[in-house]
Amino acid sequence: MEVMLRVEAVGKSFRKAAVDGPRTFRHWVEGGFLKRRPRDRFWALRNVDFTVAKGEMIGVIGHNGSGKSTLLRVLGGVMQADEGRVTAAAPVHGLLELNTGMHPDLSGRENIMINGVLGGLLKSEMRERIDRIIAFAELEAHIDQPVRTYSSGMKLRLGFAIAVHVDPEILLIDEVLAVGDMAFQQKCLERIGEFKHSGCAIVLISHDLTQVRNFCDRVIWLDKGKVREIGPAEEVVEAYETAMSRETARRTPTDMPDMTTAGGHVLRAGENRHGSQEVVLSGVTLLDANGHPTDRIEAGQPLSVRAILTAASALDTAHFSFALANADGTQCLDVNTANDGIILPSIDALLRVELELDRLDLAPGQYRASVGVWEPGWNHAYDFHEGAYPLLVTGGPNLSGVLSPPRHWKVNDRPL
Repeated sequence: MEVMLRVEAVGKSFRKAAVDGPRTFRHWVEGGFLKRRPRDRFWALRNVDFTVAKGEMIGVIGHNGSGKSTLLRVLGGVMQADEGRVTAAAPVHGLLELNTGMHPDLSGRENIMINGVLGGLLKSEMRERIDRIIAFAELEAHIDQPVRTYSSGMKLRLGFAIAVHVDPEILLIDEVLAVGDMAFQQKCLERIGEFKHSGCAIVLISHDLTQVRNFCDRVIWLDKGKVREIGPAEEVVEAYETAMSRETARRTPTDMPDMTTAGGHVLRAGENRHGSQEVVLSGVTLLDANGHPTDRIEAGQPLSVRAILTAASALDTAHFSFALANADGTQCLDVNTANDGIILPSIDALLRVELELDRLDLAPGQYRASVGVWEPGWNHAYDFHEGAYPLLVTGGPNLSGVLSPPRHWKVNDRPL
């Protein structure tokens, strides 16, 4: 299999900022800048080895600060490695900072032409593709307006549309697939799949482990700048999730008192409640179509989830998750704010989060809901209530499957 990208013993270090260092140019000169001792260095990457073959997609996972973004910047030539080398068989394109290079006073159309040429295409090629790019970005009504008038979502859609019409042979993707609404995200994922099918070698960084499982052939798990594990996607992601669960268990206070939910179910530390408790989930309620608390719902009816998040000290953000499993433990639904592109505001005292499901097309039966709030890098849970909220789905016949979508039958004794 043809190797498109080869990474050999790559290391990247940075200098630590001196705590007692000069804070102004004058202090720097007066302190004798030539006499100051060199500052210590830390290694953001060390001894990283792997290859990416033609048509292969490699995922990179790891906690915040593990070196994922640094690795992509070294692969893309934005940074130079201090050790080892990176060898590419073709130009490397990156979906990293989608808004980089956008001129706010130029129109969307003008920015398309400029960024396409900077991406290696001829003007004639850009003229031939520009209508497709505009249509992909879904910006026909705004394309001749200055980019400064665009919303952040419109800018991201434009940046992505430009980037994916350059026909890359090697592509780097850094957490940019949650662009726009769900329909546009699906279009982005399909486009990435087309690149892979055509032979493009792809390196993807993502906190969305489901996405990594579904799209990647192999996965690299980075831990403190070193490769902790590399192998088939399912195996490495499972090992990473196991480590995250162990970290959550380690951080769960053993002396945490029991908590009783509004439905009368007891939450007990280490059994069905886990997490460091830097953020606490309280007042979790399942609501019916009329906004009333409920523990039962008819198949196909709306369901809402409301939770109160409280923090002892200010935290920048967090991820909120909701999952449903049936009586056999089969996961029927698993959604979270990160996957859906929702960024929670800082939590300095109290925050209310609501999830509205337009309809729940599950087969009749007993289910249990799990609700959690997580550290932004998915390192561990702040507070996770596992299977703590029962939900009975009623209506319709018993089914062996878990889905009960709206359906109609047609029977005709005449041939079509």
